[in-house]
Amino acid sequence: MKNIEQKVLRFIEQNNLISANDKILIAFSGGPDSVFALNFFSKFKKKFKIQLCAVHFNHQLRGEESDNDEIFSIEACKKLKVPIEIKRINVKAHAAQNKLSVEEAARILRYNNLKLIAAQRKCNKVITAHNQSDNTETILLNMFSGTGISGLTGIPVQRLDIIRPLLCLPKQEILEYLEKSKIQFRIDSSNLSDDFKRNFIRNRILPLVKQKINPSIDEALFRSSQNLNGTLLLNDRLINHIISEYITHSSDTIQLPLLLPDIFGGIIPGDILKVVLRKFLKHEFDHGDFIKINSLIKIQKGKIVELSKDLIAVREEDSIRIGIKKLTANDRLELKINSQCTVENQKVGIDLADSNKIKFEKNGKVEFISGDKLKGNFIVRRWTEGDKFIPLGMKNFKKVSDFLTDLKMPSSKRKAQLILTNHSQIVWIVGLRIDDRFKLNSKNKKVLKLWTK
Repeated sequence: MKNIEQKVLRFIEQNNLISANDKILIAFSGGPDSVFALNFFSKFKKKFKIQLCAVHFNHQLRGEESDNDEIFSIEACKKLKVPIEIKRINVKAHAAQNKLSVEEAARILRYNNLKLIAAQRKCNKVITAHNQSDNTETILLNMFSGTGISGLTGIPVQRLDIIRPLLCLPKQEILEYLEKSKIQFRIDSSNLSDDFKRNFIRNRILPLVKQKINPSIDEALFRSSQNLNGTLLLNDRLINHIISEYITHSSDTIQLPLLLPDIFGGIIPGDILKVVLRKFLKHEFDHGDFIKINSLIKIQKGKIVELSKDLIAVREEDSIRIGIKKLTANDRLELKINSQCTVENQKVGIDLADSNKIKFEKNGKVEFISGDKLKGNFIVRRWTEGDKFIPLGMKNFKKVSDFLTDLKMPSSKRKAQLILTNHSQIVWIVGLRIDDRFKLNSKNKKVLKLWTK
């Protein structure tokens, strides 16, 4: 028992987790980890010269079992003379309202309330009783989910005012300590179910890893995660240097110079993209964005790809521009049949249509054309000076500028007008008029529906 206590004491000292006169709030569930934390810090509070209080969250998920956890928590704190606050949170309602899993909703509510209660109680630090085994589960869960290097660093020892002094202990050592000390604790029955991903890793995968590969997997991964933290710090400093030296930005645009792929072996690294998109555009980067952005490196100027969450990336002369879906005169947005795109809240789509189900609309938002002479993908772009087409019902070409002027369209709307082209031929002045060359006739084999809204 003393060995376990000494291990925690050394860990606290090595990481400077506690100072004299700290007032600490302990998140107390009544489970073995928080029971160990409460008893340990009650025992050593005079040594540390600290004050303690606790909070118990009743998630209201397990009926009578949750209520009994609450009663146990009150009695345990009363026995150790630690003030406790009980906070009931409606996890199911929060999960439903915000389209979250029960696990994620509970985590968010706990941390939000920990911050509020710590402020109310004038606590400058909060202890959560995560252990080494929790760290292992987190690393494996992140790895299986395909996170980057930051996901492999596991649970941080300290983040702002939240400290985790039990990360030096595997779960088994905590259980052995409590058993030898004859200290009671509660077991959350939901932890025994494999319905949650974390539980499946804990109950099914890790026992096999410990049996067949490494019985000390918790300690091994904890060491690795701590080493990776140092690598991540170096990586962050390098990324910040690159951003300040090479990347320009405005309130809604990022310019990535094509010098970056020259430096990094032909690609713009995902770690750089992740940071700049989050920092400047409040955008959570995903792997699909990484593929699309890097696809622009070796293709022609003006090529454009759609990213997730209403962003586009555009290949320019010496850079890649990322911003909101707003086309300049040189941008080209590729569009396939049976697909759609969005430009500044305007959707444009092309669908293969059934010739027996053609229904025209008078507002110009839906058109049907012959696709017999059209091949490959279409391009959505702004019209430019010199663009010509043959308006439906006419025999001669007319400049797009003259067509829009004849409609008495305001100048601001004229500049933003989109056109749909195929192999440099204008097919549709979007929402206004199709080209006469592609009108339907009785011999059409392929009918396309063009639409906008």
